[in-house]
Amino acid sequence: MGDLLMRRRSRRLLLPCALLLGAAALGVSGCAAPVDPSETRESLSEVTENPAPPKADELYDAELHPEPVVDPVDCDPYLVVTARGTGEPSQGQLLSPVARTVSQARPGDVEVLDLDYPADTDIKEGGTIGVRTLVDVLRVQAETCPAQRFVLLGYSQGALVVGDALASPEDRMVGPTVGSVDEETLGRVLAVVLYGDPRFVGDEEYNVGSYDVETDGLLPRPDGALDAVGERMRDYCVAGDFICQSSLDFDEEPHVEYYSNGMQGDGAAFVITRLDRAGTDLGRESGDEPGDADERATPTPTQAPTPTPR
Repeated sequence: MGDLLMRRRSRRLLLPCALLLGAAALGVSGCAAPVDPSETRESLSEVTENPAPPKADELYDAELHPEPVVDPVDCDPYLVVTARGTGEPSQGQLLSPVARTVSQARPGDVEVLDLDYPADTDIKEGGTIGVRTLVDVLRVQAETCPAQRFVLLGYSQGALVVGDALASPEDRMVGPTVGSVDEETLGRVLAVVLYGDPRFVGDEEYNVGSYDVETDGLLPRPDGALDAVGERMRDYCVAGDFICQSSLDFDEEPHVEYYSNGMQGDGAAFVITRLDRAGTDLGRESGDEPGDADERATPTPTQAPTPTPR
């Protein structure tokens, strides 16, 4: 499985777009990417049509193949993992500006990785690879870097992968055989931010956006499946996004609105707020007086997102 090692992106390579924005303003803006929402919906719909498990269920079975499929990376204080959507490039994806803004807010403290998984239209196969890869990323980094904390970002199919990796195997749509994230490692996940999640559940408290609270995504996860990280999570969904709202009215535009509707900035602000809070807690644990860690930290945004279902 050596060919499945993650593609590592250094901080210097997180500038794929012409729009380079100041971190202080948090004016995150996305770059155009070759995302085809109709292709995404069709491939997601096929997940439930064929009940046969994908070959990857056996090839990536954690009991049959326990050796991790990834190598460790640097032990920076924070590791940000991006899981791109179907057909998106590794760089210039929806999540690139989010990760870049977080990195700029903590210069020298953030390692950013794009999850190395197919992100193609064979979602059962590629999604299984993605879940195994993310589970192993977290496991290997937790063992190698005892002080490292994690931030997980996912869009569309990538949101499915992130959510399923954090859920119990019985609650997954893909990757039930690929192993689980243990409780201690899960506790080191500081923030989870998802966009256009096909496993969206309308009545979860961590949801944000203009979605209909009574409408779920195409492949909704069981209620409470992500309760373990619910207070550290934001799941963004806009009205009319047929991926996270399973609409019969086909309109491609809402699923790519996240590139321009300000939710990238909201997601980055939420993550930075979580990093600030973690820095304060760690400072107090190390013997600092209350407020010392806050003074060292980058100021948090004036507006952090809160769930606004309607």
